Amino acid sequence: VMRTISDGEEGRFVAQSIWENMMNHQLQPDQFCVLYRTNSQSRSIEDALRKKNIDYTIYGGISFYQRKEIKDVLSYLRLLVNPNDEEALKRIINYPARGIGATTIDRLTIAANHYKKSIFDIISSIDRVDIKIDGGTKSKLQNFLNMLLRFQIEAQTKNAFEIAELVVKETRLIKDLEKDGTPEAVSKVENVQELLNGIKDFITDKIEQGQDASLTAFLEDVALATDFDTKKDNAKPSVSLMTIHQSKGLEYAYVYIVGLEENLFPSAMSMNTRSELEEERRLFYVALTRAEKAAYLSYAQTRYRWGKLVDSEP
Repeated sequence: VMRTISDGEEGRFVAQSIWENMMNHQLQPDQFCVLYRTNSQSRSIEDALRKKNIDYTIYGGISFYQRKEIKDVLSYLRLLVNPNDEEALKRIINYPARGIGATTIDRLTIAANHYKKSIFDIISSIDRVDIKIDGGTKSKLQNFLNMLLRFQIEAQTKNAFEIAELVVKETRLIKDLEKDGTPEAVSKVENVQELLNGIKDFITDKIEQGQDASLTAFLEDVALATDFDTKKDNAKPSVSLMTIHQSKGLEYAYVYIVGLEENLFPSAMSMNTRSELEEERRLFYVALTRAEKAAYLSYAQTRYRWGKLVDSEP
């Protein structure tokens, strides 16, 4: 059983332990598995494994930075650093929905090509370009532009975490995700929360080392992570990462079960009745019995929640 100070340290412990086991016992990465209760927990594990250059595969899910809701938030942040990032702009110009339809986006794209300018520039000078867009849509574009410009001004004085927090709040992105009310929606909100935690972790880390902790530096780090994901050779042996639910019927020599804390595993949603708690216990039994040789259990004393450090109870 391993007690760590924070979830970031928990990730580093897992990566270091896997690396040492591989070295000491001449093992391949595919003999290791990391199990967690919720999908959002994969971020700190992924970050730590990547820094040790250990290949991993996420089962039954996608890598953290490839998830839609994460890409959406990152697109807003990318636009603050570079307003001419067309891919990012098209991704979020109408997300969450603000009445800017596909036809409008097409017209903006055509105008941008015609004037040899970026879409952002076209929106900035919407009254001066000949583009067939009605007054209502123009004012929606103007509001969108004003919001981005305000974020850019804020970004000059705020750190990467503060600006990301502001973007998430002001765009009402969480409201949009929550309106489904499904378990998937809950999971997506957790992922956005975990992205903020990741940015907080990144900043703290960089400041301690006296390195660049800017938004640009964070986005470069994410770009490297995305490269790592795309370059992965699926035929190569890799560490398996998955939720406990997905591990049923599988076995690995070494298993790491992370986040054994009240309200995480056992889950906060299981606290209402005895039978729900029993279900969590059965789930833990599933996790533990995936291990053939050794099982490592770990918990963190503090965990970031929306970027604030909260005490956890084992």
